[in-house]
Amino acid sequence: MNIKSYITAIMSCIYLLFSSCSDNAFNQLGTNILPDEDKITVYLDTFQLAASTIKRDSLYARLNASFLGEFYDPLYGKLKSDFICQFYCKDNFRFAETPDNGKIDAVSLIFEYSDWKGDASSPMQMTVYPVNQKLTKNFYTNVDPTVFCDMQHPLISQAYSAQSGIFDSTYYVWQLVFPLPLEWGQKLYDETIHNPSSFNSQEAFNQFFSGFYITTDYGSGNMLYISNTQIRIDYSRVLKSSTGGDSIVNHFEEFNVSKDVIQLNRLQSKNTEQLLEDNDQYTYLKTPAGIFTRLVFPAVQIHEVIKNRVINNVALHLKYMPKEDWLYSLAPPPYLLLMPEDSIGTFFENRNIENNITTYLSNYAVSSSTTVGYNEAGRVYPFPNIADLLNYHFKNNPDKDLRMLVVPVERVSNTVSSSGTTYTYTSAINHYLAPSGLKIRKDGDNMKIVITSSYLNKK
Repeated sequence: MNIKSYITAIMSCIYLLFSSCSDNAFNQLGTNILPDEDKITVYLDTFQLAASTIKRDSLYARLNASFLGEFYDPLYGKLKSDFICQFYCKDNFRFAETPDNGKIDAVSLIFEYSDWKGDASSPMQMTVYPVNQKLTKNFYTNVDPTVFCDMQHPLISQAYSAQSGIFDSTYYVWQLVFPLPLEWGQKLYDETIHNPSSFNSQEAFNQFFSGFYITTDYGSGNMLYISNTQIRIDYSRVLKSSTGGDSIVNHFEEFNVSKDVIQLNRLQSKNTEQLLEDNDQYTYLKTPAGIFTRLVFPAVQIHEVIKNRVINNVALHLKYMPKEDWLYSLAPPPYLLLMPEDSIGTFFENRNIENNITTYLSNYAVSSSTTVGYNEAGRVYPFPNIADLLNYHFKNNPDKDLRMLVVPVERVSNTVSSSGTTYTYTSAINHYLAPSGLKIRKDGDNMKIVITSSYLNKK
């Protein structure tokens, strides 16, 4: 028999035998299992992780959805989100019909939103600025809108609240409709008549109309989750009848934000200094603020103890505190991603998913249809076995400790069926950009890990 065969056969037995026992009873002692020709010794060793809170200046956020508004939490501080967007124009776009007398009736900016954070009745004010410079594909959240807009000349400003939207029962979304200046929409229609080449391609359309910067400049207490942003132009035409009973027919044209155009999400987080102060009890996570937990594995020490053994199992369980006891307190993020600190940029830019070697997704029942990677009853984000992470690190950097980040993420999943069983798998991972907050415990034994390793003594 070879070592892989032994390990596969015995690890489930070892777990059943020792899972209810203190690891200290077996630490450094080993357990002998005697197959016919060889002997395997199994070890349990306990190590302490170092944990701290860090902040990154910006996140990679290439999404069609966006958040708009401002929200304050007494512990996690202030959040503000707004965005700059282009609008999709199909090639060779023309109005489907000719407006009566060549005049449009109305033009509107429409937000479709499925959820919000905070007080739905909180009064807010939305302001739109025309983009007057070509947008660049820099999808990090520290974008500066003053580079692309004249902040002295807004197109519109209007008050709203989340609850003032109209619910669309067909698509199960809310809609906020803001009237844009009629002359702005008329200019767009006139361009299709007098200079139709402006609509021959997306690039030509972007040169004619570069997009909007949409922000809030009044109100705090609500943040909308906007799934779609749309410009709608309404117009009508008169149908002549031979009997003299003319009728009016209404039409509209739409321009939407889509994956085919640029959307730049801007996020600002303030009053977070207290989260970054080191303490003996907690580390913090806050979205969409780029506040993460750093874990340092004492890999040099582990390597000295493990030596040439095979690492079979390393379970990491991040325990967290209940959310704060006040109105609109921040809830935990749906998933946590464990990843090397130096790869956070390339991971999201390259649209990677967890590989279970260097990156791991918290996976409480992750293979089922659940939408979260944590155990709410036990208040824990489990990473059941990260042994390959240490094996990979020892192979490539045996003389350095292992620095990892814990990052809140959104998991996009698909399902596949085989032999009557449905499996769920990860199709995409993005930074989680909804407001959330988490206190991870680092006191007591909460940052200890137990490493199960084995050694094959050949006879």
